[in-house]
Amino acid sequence: MAASKVDTTPIRKAASVYTVLNVVLESGERLPCLVERATWIPVRVATRWAVRYRRYRVQSSTLEHNLRALGRVYDWAKVVHGFDLDDHLTSGGVLSARQVESLVLYFRTRGRDSETVVVRNPGALDHEISVVENFLSWALDSDNRGGARTRTLEELAAQRAHLQQLCQSLRTGARPSARIQPLSEQELVLIRRVLSPKQESGQEWAFPEQVFYRHARLRNWLMVEMALELGLRRGEMLKLRLDSLPRGSDDGLRVLRRPDDPHDSRGREPAVKSAERAVPISRFLVSIIRAYLTLPTPLGRPAGKTPYLFVTRKGEPLSVKASDDIMKPIARHTGVTPLSWHRLRHTWAERMAELLAEQANGMDKLMYLGGWTNPQSPKRYIQNAIARQAGEAMRNYHRSLYREES
Repeated sequence: MAASKVDTTPIRKAASVYTVLNVVLESGERLPCLVERATWIPVRVATRWAVRYRRYRVQSSTLEHNLRALGRVYDWAKVVHGFDLDDHLTSGGVLSARQVESLVLYFRTRGRDSETVVVRNPGALDHEISVVENFLSWALDSDNRGGARTRTLEELAAQRAHLQQLCQSLRTGARPSARIQPLSEQELVLIRRVLSPKQESGQEWAFPEQVFYRHARLRNWLMVEMALELGLRRGEMLKLRLDSLPRGSDDGLRVLRRPDDPHDSRGREPAVKSAERAVPISRFLVSIIRAYLTLPTPLGRPAGKTPYLFVTRKGEPLSVKASDDIMKPIARHTGVTPLSWHRLRHTWAERMAELLAEQANGMDKLMYLGGWTNPQSPKRYIQNAIARQAGEAMRNYHRSLYREES
């Protein structure tokens, strides 16, 4: 049997029948759309997926890449198998296991001769397979894609499970990134020691003076406590507006995407890459937010220029770079390194997973609270928590075993 050829030349993608156009909505949001190159007519099912589902879970740039991958799925259906994917899906059709394998081969070869495997980044290929799985799983439900209703809820769940298992078997298994260590209790104590204020009865908060200028002390303390309590990403915090805050008896902080917001004057708009959600916040955090909004400057928030919560001394929305710079003096004064907003979120995720690992639908709860759209992301935190709990259970067993013998 002849071995497959491996092509190491730079990748040149075969011309697609489809292309992605960016439509600007009245709100200013950029919405990528997959269209036929010759007519600019949008493809039906992929457009519904983008407009009704995917746009609320990923950034515009990510959605554009997703749709380019789906364009190759539509190409594959037309070129390799000779059918219109929209008609196939809306009539209740599904892709067989052989067809899914053929599709992945089409991705591997970039539409070339099936014997020619193009050398690619395995992680990129795995990501494309995940996008295809997400789209096909969503399209199984007629309420999503439109068209004929052909399956019961039980059949829908079974077909989605089968598709997930099949796609998992076809991934190349790119090497996972190194695990970020969560902050220890001692590291958290050190961080709070250089950020948290002291307050004598009836007097103003007294913040440590050596770390930040006076106008940034309360704001930066609030941002760090918010990241540790809620697990917000950097972009999510920077995109919080005054109308995101809890009101009245509602204790929920609304995390919204707001892409291409005309009120956002930053040159580099922060990215909210996660699903929208409302997360409850503690009374402690509410009290810090209230102080930030009501205390006079320079300690409190300058008012009037922007609806965004976290602002500079001049009242402009805090930039991505300025938010990253907050971590540097904290790391320098505490010796806690590496230190980043992502590590704070990772610390939150590890701790929440410990609380939720044994609860019914624990992973679903963690996925919602963390705003993940890929179940694999919260799954690894739950698995880490279960592994730690299992190890502790084994150590307790060892201790009891030898106590009994003695």
